[in-house]
Amino acid sequence: MTPEIVIQNLRSIGYFIRVDGEDILLTSDHDPQDPELAMNLLTELKLCKTEAVNILKTSNTITHTEKTQPGANVKAIWSPEVQSLIEWFIELKPSTEPFYLEPHRKVIDPEKFFVSLQNEIAIGPSCPRNRTGALLCDLKILKKILH
Repeated sequence: MTPEIVIQNLRSIGYFIRVDGEDILLTSDHDPQDPELAMNLLTELKLCKTEAVNILKTSNTITHTEKTQPGANVKAIWSPEVQSLIEWFIELKPSTEPFYLEPHRKVIDPEKFFVSLQNEIAIGPSCPRNRTGALLCDLKILKKILH
């Protein structure tokens, strides 16, 4: 199993994965429904740890689902920092009152602003505002304001 698939499968069963130096840190809000699957994935992760660390350190990792075909279907993975903010944002209910995102940036229509952020998230890590860091900045500020 490739490191990309191991990481993707661990995330799909509820693990949050991040890197601390050369260590991989795994956390979860709950016990896995299938402990045997979780143990098998963790064993696979240990076998490809170095490669997995390198993948997790990059912010826009591409997971190839089919490597043999040109123009293969690929799935982009958000960086761990952005992924955790996206998960928080998705569960957030939009504010109904205008607010200042920054002293010089007032959000007059929060509903439209939230829809815009949702559309950017739907595009994926290749969206222009993510590549420039603006999406991450907005999500961090929103978390401080609305948390």
